[in-house]
Parts: sequence; C-alpha cells; structure tokens
Amino acid sequence: LINSYAWDTAIVFIQTFGNNSTYSMESSINKSLVTTGTNNTDNQDKICNIYDMASNLFEWTTETCTESNLPCTYRGGCYNYTGNYTSARYFLATYNNYNFIGFRPLLYCSTES
Repeated sequence: LINSYAWDTAIVFIQTFGNNSTYSMESSINKSLVTTGTNNTDNQDKICNIYDMASNLFEWTTETCTESNLPCTYRGGCYNYTGNYTSARYFLATYNNYNFIGFRPLLYCSTES
C-alpha cells in the first residue's frame, strides 16, 4: 500500500512537472475502466509515468484515522464518483468491502526496460 506522504508527493510532482497545476483537485480524468492503462491524447491515464490518481479507483493507503471505528484511509478519485478528488482523504471501518477501492503495488512505472 502507498503511504499518504508518497501520495501527496506524487500530486505535487505531477502539478510541477506534468503541466497540470490543479491535479490535486481533479475529480475525473479517466471516464471508464475500459481505458484504464491507456495513454492516448484523448485520455491521459498516465502523467509523468504515474498512472491516474484522479479517476480509476479509490486507493487504500497506510494512513490511519484517529477515529477508532473508521481506522482505514483511502485516497483519490474513482471512475463512478466524479465528486471526489485526487488529494482528498476518506475513512472506512476494517469490515467494509467495496469493488471500487483498490491499491497500487507501484507508484510509477519506469521508462527503462
């Protein structure tokens, strides 16, 4: 799972070097899971070699919440919830299970083979 410091650092990196100064407030870039992982001019799913944090799936993080009944934190936006944005934090209980919350094993992809 990604930690929230890395999440926030990636947002700042994209805003600085990806020509997207409002990325932290993006609520939707990718409109469909069908185009997840693509990088064409109509749908930029990857900016600065970092896959979309704004609208693929919410993502679990290692951050915890101080409320004991909602200890788990997820971040980002989701393809079916356009009101949520990249830098926001959301909290759930440990027993919650949803198909629109995932995690990323890597923050960015290397350009080298």
